[in-house]
Amino acid sequence: MKSKQFERSGPLSLSLRKADTKHQRIDLNLIVDDIQLSKKSVNLYEPIWIHRADDPQPVQIVINKIEKDHVRGYVSAPKYRQSELSNVSYLQPPANATPSVAQPRTQPEDQQPNSSPATQPPGQ
Repeated sequence: MKSKQFERSGPLSLSLRKADTKHQRIDLNLIVDDIQLSKKSVNLYEPIWIHRADDPQPVQIVINKIEKDHVRGYVSAPKYRQSELSNVSYLQPPANATPSVAQPRTQPEDQQPNSSPATQPPGQ
């Protein structure tokens, strides 16, 4: 919704400043890590990548519908922070478990694939 008020969406705050339905472009302001940014002439489906200071993975904003004074889209942010992922303990197989290895099947050397003795011409 077009407004001077910022709307919180995930790890950032957004404010729509202008929506151009004819050319399918928008102008918006963002607040990321207490810093205000302005992004002008963003096209429909154009990804906006935001790199935050506390996260090594970027946040992505995509607008997929532009109406008069209103836009729709999504914010794609990592679910977990890097520090949360490093604390995950990985499951180890039990010490007495033996790995099972499947052996590939092979055909006997005298038999060709997709051929049988009945379909071969006589004399061969």
